Amino acid sequence: MISKIKKAFVSFTIVTASFLGVSSFYTPQPVAAAGGDCGASTITFFPAWYKGLCKGEGEIMSPNEMGGDTATQLSRWVTKIAINIVEMLLYVVGYVSFGFIIYGGFKYMLSGDTASGTTAARKTITNAVIGLVLSIMSIGIVNLVTGAIQ
Repeated sequence: MISKIKKAFVSFTIVTASFLGVSSFYTPQPVAAAGGDCGASTITFFPAWYKGLCKGEGEIMSPNEMGGDTATQLSRWVTKIAINIVEMLLYVVGYVSFGFIIYGGFKYMLSGDTASGTTAARKTITNAVIGLVLSIMSIGIVNLVTGAIQ
């Protein structure tokens, strides 16, 4: 019975993570927001990969439109995309940590009175909370660096 629940939970987690991963690359027709950051908040739970690269009305800037000489333009454009991808990966880490908190809660509920089971479940939850806090702090640092670059 417990193995069936574990298999069902793992299957659900994999399907959900796959859906979120694939849907993060689907960007519907963006709506221009104030400041020319076209559609930075999409229907997914991830930031858009083109955040900060919009020139308005759903158009993404090319490296030639970044300003400065050619080498500077390309490096600024690539840096902006790299920071956005790192931010997306940090969101994934946060979601995985949250999933492990839920998994640890299930382990705790299903362990019954066994001391080793409850200890393992508490350790899982503790490590997941630490990972979640680090992920949130990392997202804050990336946003701070992004703000300083702009």
